[in-house]
Amino acid sequence: MRDSLFWEMIMPDEKLGFQAYLYLAGTGQAGFNVIVWGEQEKPYVLELGHGEVSDDMDFDNFQLQGLSLSQPELRKTACLRYESDKVKLEYQFTALHDAFSFRQNPQGLPKWFALNRFEQTGHVKGFLEFDGRRIEWDRIGHRDHSWGTRQWGVPHHWKWLIAYSPDGRHIVNGWIYIAKGEIGFAGYVVKDGDLLPIDHIKHHADYDDDMGQMHLEADIIDTRGGVTHLEMDRFALVRLPTNDKMDTMIMEAACHAKIDGHAAAGQFETHWPKSYIEYLSALNKKS
Repeated sequence: MRDSLFWEMIMPDEKLGFQAYLYLAGTGQAGFNVIVWGEQEKPYVLELGHGEVSDDMDFDNFQLQGLSLSQPELRKTACLRYESDKVKLEYQFTALHDAFSFRQNPQGLPKWFALNRFEQTGHVKGFLEFDGRRIEWDRIGHRDHSWGTRQWGVPHHWKWLIAYSPDGRHIVNGWIYIAKGEIGFAGYVVKDGDLLPIDHIKHHADYDDDMGQMHLEADIIDTRGGVTHLEMDRFALVRLPTNDKMDTMIMEAACHAKIDGHAAAGQFETHWPKSYIEYLSALNKKS
């Protein structure tokens, strides 16, 4: 078994992206990353933690090195804290809607990805400190939680998308994957207060010469037949090699976004085999 938990916030006004990722294996081995990235090629903060936790540790009151997590109300509130020599943060999350399970989508959730996965957008209060800067948080962010073994090498490619307007009234969470020769979709939209599963996504993305995602335009069709239009434009990118057997590369783009014309912030993640993007990059530079 394996659990992974993720928190993020995109701050276009600050030209910053933030994410924290925590995993815990059935053996008690755990690890995390905390990343703050901007327009520069090198992230401002990229910190990794590894260790082992006791059998009685759970996610209601979790601690590992400088990272701590509490969840006072199940699937409603959470508080993530982290402190090191370089960065300090407090991320107090309050859900804007019920946790959404990828099993609610028409195609369900492929077994190679997880037994189940929850996604949830919320309001975040707190702060972020690094490099002498302090940013007070009172804005929208997002989290997810997956459990079950993930086979990173099964998908050839995926796009994971989250975008939200500053008032939290317009939200899109999408996942597009190609695995075993088939394409699949998951995620949700929030429209007029309704949380609606996604049926499928029509999309086109543009990339730079190194296959870093630059722009995305998508029509997201929900299970009622409604269409939500999403545009995303990158202002910052971080590359995260996973060092798994398939040499997977994860790239995270912090984006300006629009949801049906409403200004939004967003994160656009891609998954690729590293050898494939290196091959495409070489071709791009020859042409």
